[in-house]
Amino acid sequence: MWIKILLVEDNPADADLLAELLEVSVGVEWELVSVEFLHEAIAHLSKQPFDVVLLDLSLPDSRGLETLTRLREVAPDAAMVVMTGLDDEAIALESVRLGAQDYIVKGQITTQLLVRTIRYAIERSQTFQMLRESERRFRAIFDSSFQLTKLLTPEGIVLEVNETALEFTGMRSEDIVGRPIWEQPIWELSPHAKQQLKAGLAKAGMGEFFRSEMDLLGNSGQIVTVDFSLKPVKNETGQVLLLIAEARDISDRKLATAEILKALAREKELSELRAKFVTMVSHEFRTPLTTIQFSAGLLQDYSSQWSEDKKSTHFVRIQLAIKRMTELLEDILVIGKIEANTLQFQPVSLNLEKFCRQLVEEQQLNDSNQHPIALILSGDNTDAQMDEKLLRQILGNLLSNALKYSPPGNSVDLHVNNQNGEVIFQIQDRGIGIPQADQKRILETFYRATNVGHISGTGLGLAIVKRAVELHKGKIAINSQEGIGTTFTITLPLVSNPDQ
Repeated sequence: MWIKILLVEDNPADADLLAELLEVSVGVEWELVSVEFLHEAIAHLSKQPFDVVLLDLSLPDSRGLETLTRLREVAPDAAMVVMTGLDDEAIALESVRLGAQDYIVKGQITTQLLVRTIRYAIERSQTFQMLRESERRFRAIFDSSFQLTKLLTPEGIVLEVNETALEFTGMRSEDIVGRPIWEQPIWELSPHAKQQLKAGLAKAGMGEFFRSEMDLLGNSGQIVTVDFSLKPVKNETGQVLLLIAEARDISDRKLATAEILKALAREKELSELRAKFVTMVSHEFRTPLTTIQFSAGLLQDYSSQWSEDKKSTHFVRIQLAIKRMTELLEDILVIGKIEANTLQFQPVSLNLEKFCRQLVEEQQLNDSNQHPIALILSGDNTDAQMDEKLLRQILGNLLSNALKYSPPGNSVDLHVNNQNGEVIFQIQDRGIGIPQADQKRILETFYRATNVGHISGTGLGLAIVKRAVELHKGKIAINSQEGIGTTFTITLPLVSNPDQ
């Protein structure tokens, strides 16, 4: 057996005596390193491990129990044997309480005593390490359990409580350990639950397993239904040593079921959206593609025989069809960003009056002047902080719908009113209106009113409007009567802050 010893002794005579006693011992191989100062001992222990430390508490650079304390901070797992004088036995006993494995009294040391003390000290140190490791593992498992767990005496006095239970009760360990489990506030919700608990303790104390559903009161006032159990732990003779109390929140199971149903509903919704998307794309792309194909074929076959005006007419048709497809693709990309929650909000300084005039001119050209568009401005609309692209989506889609669903010749009004730090946009038409039953769903993706008939549309525009208004922290309101017309009112803050 090979034992590595660090001797911390400032008296050369005592150090030599200990070395001689070790040399004459039989059956043990020693490696002895001797130092006189505490700082030297600390330096050695910081560099390499020792099986045991023989420590004199009175050193030139440290005296008393502080010497042991400082050394244990450096080497908490090393076996420590304190060496004291004849009149220091009280200090020696205190050093054992502070973590030393044993002590020996100078002047009474023999080879046999020294060897036995060293061996026992090493064995005790190893045993303590195993116990600490076992306790650490127990505590790690005990505290990591998602269940509310307590260890009780057979009479119901709390011995241990895990972190999960402490978090649930909002109490400290010292306020629970050592007290009856039924005195905790979590049982105050129902006298019946406390009676059940005491009845269960009586059964478990006799060795029976107890289990029941109970309502507990959490520290924030929430009521939780738990699967509560008391399991007796017995010794070899069948005597109950302690009880394991566990409470599992069974609302998790209910929540999981609800989440599964929610996920299934979401999957069904996505499946329906995909089906609507395929139908919409195939329908909305077919018309412009047919126009492009038809006009391109005619130009290829007859352009040499046609006048410039007639050729120009077909070129314009192709360009309009391409523009329609481009707008549709842009809407699809925006909806994709909305569904992925990646649509960005980037406010910039904006002259609202100039912006609205340009937008009205564009819409008037796209409409081929079939409907008069009136722009009515109130207040100072020269300076605002808004996302220009999103605002174009809002007003562009609403104006386009107003024109599309209004008979030719009917006017469309765009009111812009700046007041009290907000801008109110009102788009009013005299068109077909939105049926009352459709108004609750009209802002949903792909949803179209039931009275649109053969008027083309994707059901994307108003969904884009809704999300763009939300990103501005704004509000949207709809007032519509079938056959009379529709007014959309959009209220946006004059200065939009993306961080709010």
